[in-house]
Amino acid sequence: MQIEENVSLAPYTTFGIGGPARYFVRVTSIEELQKSLDFARDKKLAILLLGGGSNMLVPDAGWDGLVIKVELRGLKFEDDERDASKKILVAGAGELWDTVVAQAVEQNLWGLENLSGIPGTVGGAVVQNIGAYGAALSQTLLWTEVLDTAAGEITKMSNAKCAFGYRESFFKHDAERHVVLRAAFVLSSTRKPNVSYKDLAMRFGDAKPGLSAIRAAILDIRAGKFPDLTVEGTAGSFFKNPIVLVQEAEELKVRYPDMPLFDMPETSGVKVPLAWLLDRALNLKGTTVGGARLFEKQPLVIVAKKNTPGSDVRMLAQKIKKEVQEKLHIEIEAEVKII
Repeated sequence: MQIEENVSLAPYTTFGIGGPARYFVRVTSIEELQKSLDFARDKKLAILLLGGGSNMLVPDAGWDGLVIKVELRGLKFEDDERDASKKILVAGAGELWDTVVAQAVEQNLWGLENLSGIPGTVGGAVVQNIGAYGAALSQTLLWTEVLDTAAGEITKMSNAKCAFGYRESFFKHDAERHVVLRAAFVLSSTRKPNVSYKDLAMRFGDAKPGLSAIRAAILDIRAGKFPDLTVEGTAGSFFKNPIVLVQEAEELKVRYPDMPLFDMPETSGVKVPLAWLLDRALNLKGTTVGGARLFEKQPLVIVAKKNTPGSDVRMLAQKIKKEVQEKLHIEIEAEVKII
């Protein structure tokens, strides 16, 4: 384990934005993680946990503390003693999420395929409760192993204790205290294609595709909606889709009859498609502030040209939030973690 000083954080985020960390360390074991926490405690440093950097906007000034890049590896499949048709996949927090999905598909196990192509690590996926194409991580997570940095204890938390919601979890509200170490997912060998989401339904119609076909379709769809990271930076969907009461959704539907609505697997509310509203109701696709803009192919996404200051992204996000509030009377939240 080597603790470095004044390390630029831009290369460690998919936005490609961010000033230097005062201190920076990669940890590949629980022992290294605990040592790095001791170092921060001794020097009275604030800590920032970093996985794949795919859901984070780091300020241009950087981080005046210790950045801990969690690289805890390990991936294995275990029998589920409760059900012979199921397997339990256990993955370290530092494993790349899409690698985990690919392994599940290769083993012909259902449950994660609709979450294909999402960047970042397992730890970040749990914290964020990632979701896409009619599926959410919380639907398959069995438990997660967590280090409580204040108590110094490692505990195993059940799905229920993780308090999952739409892009929400227990971990988001005290992010630097609880470090996800591993996570376990219950997967099924029973064929269960979930292709009801519009983009998939248009591709497959009444067919019941296999795992590989679903994964390939989602990777292809995502490639058409997100920028090439070798050209421009992004953290994916910058905003959450707002969840509203049924009555509010119906009122919006009167104003915009063509607007689709979606029931949510994590809540009893209705998801309003913010991308549709930004495009069709407000005509905001392509809106630019400096080097940042709302992506033309998917207006939930903010993209940034190389060397764009983080302040441009922040100003654009604030502008979009203000437009939505003033014209649609909807309060929207950032999905990206703004440091």
